[in-house]
Amino acid sequence: MEGEPPGVEGQTCVQNFLFRPCPGTPEKKFWATPEKNILRVRGWPGIGYAAAFLTRCPPLTQEHLGYNKDAVNAAKGGTMMKRTLWALLTIGALTLSAQAQNIWYEQGDAGDMPETAQSTGSFDPLDQIQGTLDVDDVDMYAIYITDPASFSASTVNGATWDTQLFLFDADGKGVVAEDDTGGLQSTINNANGCIPSPGLYYLAITRYNKDPLGCNDSGLWSTNDNNCPNGPESTSRVNSWTTSTSAAGSYTIFLTGAQSATAGDPADCPPFEGWDEQRDGGGDAGDMPETAQSTGSGVLTAIRGTIGAANDVDIYAIYISDPSAFSATTVGGTSLDTALWLFDANGKGVVHNEDDPDATTGFQSRIDNRSFCITQPGLYYLAISLFGRRAAGCESGLIWATTPARGVRCPDGPEATSRLGGWSGSTSSTGTYRIFLTGAQGATAGDPADCPPPTPWDESYHGGGDAGDLPATAQIITLPDATPCQTPVTRVRGNNADSDADMYVICITDPANFVASTVGTTTWDTQLWLFRCDGRGVVHNDDEVGGTTLQSRLDNSTGCITEPGIYLLAISRYNLDPIDASGALIWNNSPFRALRCPDGPGAGNPIAGWTGTTTAGGAYIITLQGAYFVSQRGCAPCEGDVNGDGRTDDADLLAVLFAFGSTCQGCPEDLSGNGFVDDEDLLIVLFDFGCGS
Repeated sequence: MEGEPPGVEGQTCVQNFLFRPCPGTPEKKFWATPEKNILRVRGWPGIGYAAAFLTRCPPLTQEHLGYNKDAVNAAKGGTMMKRTLWALLTIGALTLSAQAQNIWYEQGDAGDMPETAQSTGSFDPLDQIQGTLDVDDVDMYAIYITDPASFSASTVNGATWDTQLFLFDADGKGVVAEDDTGGLQSTINNANGCIPSPGLYYLAITRYNKDPLGCNDSGLWSTNDNNCPNGPESTSRVNSWTTSTSAAGSYTIFLTGAQSATAGDPADCPPFEGWDEQRDGGGDAGDMPETAQSTGSGVLTAIRGTIGAANDVDIYAIYISDPSAFSATTVGGTSLDTALWLFDANGKGVVHNEDDPDATTGFQSRIDNRSFCITQPGLYYLAISLFGRRAAGCESGLIWATTPARGVRCPDGPEATSRLGGWSGSTSSTGTYRIFLTGAQGATAGDPADCPPPTPWDESYHGGGDAGDLPATAQIITLPDATPCQTPVTRVRGNNADSDADMYVICITDPANFVASTVGTTTWDTQLWLFRCDGRGVVHNDDEVGGTTLQSRLDNSTGCITEPGIYLLAISRYNLDPIDASGALIWNNSPFRALRCPDGPGAGNPIAGWTGTTTAGGAYIITLQGAYFVSQRGCAPCEGDVNGDGRTDDADLLAVLFAFGSTCQGCPEDLSGNGFVDDEDLLIVLFDFGCGS
């Protein structure tokens, strides 16, 4: 720049004029001209000028006119030129004066509560708010609504992502909210008369589906369509926000009928009066009567806690003094999809509800004695779970049927008379809750009798822990008092964890009679697989052939099991599939509702691992027919086992003796493989006699 006057920095040339940047103006640069205080906004559309009169940006002196000495001299000496130039500037300023906007730019990160909301300067009017929403973010701003009738706030044409707008009053209580206005952006106004008067308000923006919760952790709105609060806590102030969201990006909120405001400090939520899982109980309540959390003594009106992890269930000991006066509900106490369960002092089911029986919508729960399930005063265990997690008995069957969801029901499931043995199904949801109670007092948890030993086979009780997922780590189904390949095993019970497959060693003596099934015993989407002891695939089913469920059934109707012997039975959740050492599928992924011998690119190869990731399925039961216990050797072969029953015994000795002296290449009696049944084969049986028994 030629001949720049000394001491002037950050200047720019616009049609031969120098303009100085005004301090303190974020994002866009404002520039003042001499005497008139006319501004230019860098990047402004049109010819580049906007009219405004600022006190904070003083005019430049005449010495700053021009961008070279000749231009300065011409400006000083040419009156006509001066007038022409000022006329052009004035015309440009007036042309764009209608486009001048008062914009508040988010400073750092705006808070998500009225106490941490961002004040918005001193604009009157306040035309826009611009900011950025990060992961799990809520941005809240203080604004003053001057005229409720003309007020509006909109992200239409101001964001490319799915916005939500919420308006709260000076006390932090909900006023009006909107999710979508035609598209995925939002507009709120006073069309429904929700804004009562001018005053201080808090405007919040979130990404769908992050919604405000009240002091009792329940929703302020159940729907948000430019309407007043209509949720369980419609009269509460905002206290927290639901769910997690991904980063959204930048946004502009266009405003009318509003001006800037300074955030206040509304009153906090009232202190919680009741039993708090963390504050009073010292940590996570257990999920069985034996690990239930005691709740002190005296009248118990509320319990507050957190489902803090996937599949969590919380159980509390309570005393019911008057069954007719007892009730427990999460309605108005959480936005989570809950279920409530009541068990007696022995851990047996008493009453259950999933969805509020007194409503047609909503996913919170209420139990009382309307069904006369509670027969007497005493110690009880109150459990809360989230949808998908259900009470199971000692044999893993459901204590309550899954429907009707809006019923208040005594136990009506397959194991209605059982004590609580565990929990079936899975859920990934988490969050806080409040249970409001009547007719209850605090109580100390007891220690009810355990479930009787389970019917074999149980993965944990008999197997000692998690079954492996490969031949080398498969759980061997064997008991000291069970005769290998003679004592039937009628079921296998286990638990499926995240990305888990469980494999068991069984004996099949008659392939035509063999059946393995999860139909009617397991609630999640199972897959069953059968392998030889060397790891090569035999038969597989995903969804039962001819059925409608997502459970599985194996049999030998397709002839895939060609001979008796020791086999590996595996179970996984869809879509965790076996692969060979090169990563090739042993079975193709489909068809699902078919019983198939190996048909994948790795069909002829042994299993080396599993591909896919799954969430935990939970408890399962595989019912078995034509399956038997094996010896402690499992898949380790008995060298003299001619008939493939896993043992070397009289039957094998007789088989060799009857075939002695014969020529039979590949026959089972030819244990040595020399093409003859001779002394070598007889000695193998004799030296191996008793193996597997």
